[in-house]
This record gives sequence, C-alpha cells and structure tokens, in this order.
Amino acid sequence: MDWIEEILIECPQCGKSFAIQIETAEEGTVQLIEDCAVCCRPAAVSITVEEGEVTGVTVEVS
Repeated sequence: MDWIEEILIECPQCGKSFAIQIETAEEGTVQLIEDCAVCCRPAAVSITVEEGEVTGVTVEVS
C-alpha cells in the first residue's frame, strides 16, 4: 500500500486548483497551512484520513 496520496485542492483566494501530497499512514485529521502554487497566498487545509485513504478535505482562507 502506498502511504502518500496526491490530491487536488482549490485555492479559496484565486480559485485555481493545485496538487498537494498527503501522508495516509495514520488515521485522523491533519491541519496545515499550504501556499497556493498559483497565487502564493496561504490556505488552511484540514484533511481527514481513515483506513489509509483521504475521506475529507476542507480548504479555507488562512
């Protein structure tokens, strides 16, 4: 099983999508700040992992 998953998120400020990589080895919710690959503004990202898979993603203005 691959413990790194690439997901697309949408920047809440410019609306463009970009990919980030998430480690899925541990279950739970991870909170992080990710700079947009397009406009470079920060976004607060909350990711839920269950049974080795990403089950929820929330992206908000940071």
